[in-house]
Amino acid sequence: MKKLYYIGTVLVILFLAFACEDTIPFRYPPSQPDSLATRQIPHAFFVVNGTLIDSLTEEAIPDLSVILRSEDTVFTNEEGVFSTKTVAFPTSQEFSLLINPYGKGYNPLYAPETLYVHFILPTFQLAQGDILEYGSHFFGSTYMNVSKSLIPLVYE
Repeated sequence: MKKLYYIGTVLVILFLAFACEDTIPFRYPPSQPDSLATRQIPHAFFVVNGTLIDSLTEEAIPDLSVILRSEDTVFTNEEGVFSTKTVAFPTSQEFSLLINPYGKGYNPLYAPETLYVHFILPTFQLAQGDILEYGSHFFGSTYMNVSKSLIPLVYE
């Protein structure tokens, strides 16, 4: 009976040891460096291009911060134009686009806003050079254009 108890305990410990393994899909072990060229999973660029204008003056808003899916912050240029991208699995996706979030580049004249951009059944553009640069699992890039009119806050 003690042997059966011992074997059962060992099996439970082995089961728990293997069950606690990282199960997040598409994550590599920390010892293996992650770069776009060495990824072994399908991936693609999702690019959002946009323009931000003031709703009252209808003029472009320069130097306003924009963040797509927690990527690096980009800023609008003098014409209010921005371009940001993220890497994700090449299928329909939804991402949050933060406009004028609190933090670096926050403009107190406009309220922070969150837009949700939907790439539904996206079509990817792919060139031979892209495969050489980003690896054989790269599906290409898909693009979306966003124009947003921001209402300035009124301070009295």
